[in-house]
Amino acid sequence: MNISLNYCTILKPYLKPMRILFFSCLFSLCFSWPTQGQTEHTLEKNYRSNIPLDQEIVSGGYFVDPPKEFEGHPYFETKTFESGQITINGLTYKDVPLLYNIWKDEVLTFQPIHKQKILIRADKINEFTIYLNSPARFMRLDENPGYSHHGNGIYELVVEGNASLLVKHRKQTKSKREISKFREEFYQQADFFIKKEGNTIHITNKKQAFDFLQLDKRELRNPIRQNGLDFRRDRRSFLSYLTTIHNQVSP
Repeated sequence: MNISLNYCTILKPYLKPMRILFFSCLFSLCFSWPTQGQTEHTLEKNYRSNIPLDQEIVSGGYFVDPPKEFEGHPYFETKTFESGQITINGLTYKDVPLLYNIWKDEVLTFQPIHKQKILIRADKINEFTIYLNSPARFMRLDENPGYSHHGNGIYELVVEGNASLLVKHRKQTKSKREISKFREEFYQQADFFIKKEGNTIHITNKKQAFDFLQLDKRELRNPIRQNGLDFRRDRRSFLSYLTTIHNQVSP
């Protein structure tokens, strides 16, 4: 992560002690994302007129993209900003341009004046949703003991209930073996977790899931086959089914 400038220095003339109003003005009342047809001039005008930035929300600097020698991108699903909804310190803000960097486990928004990606402080985030073809909802866990890729604690919330299915999306880089203009390339991985009664376990095989959710494998064998579910081929669908069954039995 490269942070080159401090928000107080950059936007000091605009800072005012209005912690709730600033974000509502920022995303809900002031502007729509450029894909909705609003010009950069209008974005900048609204931004300058209505946005007193708050250091507690924005971390204090800009995010710099990885080197051009890296093939691919570090973001979840798409490298372009998408409309989203985010809850910070218990307050929810809608129509927010969001981008989730799963390489660094950071959530970004956009600053139209300097045309820069801005970091949102992870420790202030409760949850957020990015509206892709299918909305992707994320939440933040304070801790996940024993898991080395916990990062800032952002996990996709796939199933919610008495038991919740979480996915940790992450990207790493590896050196390119063949001759290329790129020296590194991104590759993506996903780890699955089930959270129940305050306990969160990393699911690496289906037996763990059956045992933790207290489900009878023999009773579910036929329904699993009928639904074409296979743990090795599609862990997300398989674990979603088991977690949903558990929640129906133990709501």
